[in-house]
Amino acid sequence: MTKPAYMVIRIDVHDPAAMAPYAAGTMPLLEQHDARVVVATNTIKLEDGAWPRGRVVVIEFPSLAKAKAFWNSAEYAPLKTMREATSDADILLVEGMSETRLARDDKAAHYMLGASTSHDDSWVAEYMQKVPPISAKFGVQPLASGSDFEMLDGAWGQSGMVLLRFPSEQVFKDFWFGDEYAPMKALREAGTHGDHVSFPEQVA
Repeated sequence: MTKPAYMVIRIDVHDPAAMAPYAAGTMPLLEQHDARVVVATNTIKLEDGAWPRGRVVVIEFPSLAKAKAFWNSAEYAPLKTMREATSDADILLVEGMSETRLARDDKAAHYMLGASTSHDDSWVAEYMQKVPPISAKFGVQPLASGSDFEMLDGAWGQSGMVLLRFPSEQVFKDFWFGDEYAPMKALREAGTHGDHVSFPEQVA
């Protein structure tokens, strides 16, 4: 079964009025490629490190092939030019970890997006052994993780990324700041330089 793909966009819009036709033109094109905007929000909370943009957009595609077909389509070319003229963005494309697409009716969901570079891999084995059971207990969905992503525009600034989905903002807080994850969080932070933000499942 084909895994979904996620286009993750960090963006600063300089001229919202001039950008409006971009959204109007892009949405029907995304629908043609069986894609949907999962998140489009300025409600971003910095959890650690730094973050270069004020808005995050996450688009889910049925597959990497579908995402690339959208990105390279003749129909998208003028819209891309419009976006580049009215904003600055970092756009990456990554294959999802699960073969299941996201539920379309879970508006309580909350996300964590991270960018990181490891400078000491000695922590990885223990982290990967102990974190999945903790994550499963909190109902965390790991959507994408690792360094196997493609930059479509801009720069990511780090060699790795992670995108996680939580059942709610409260569950995210219980996990991220809770005692169970704390030692693993400290282990990861000791071996990496990372920037993390959290945000709601919101399209606004």
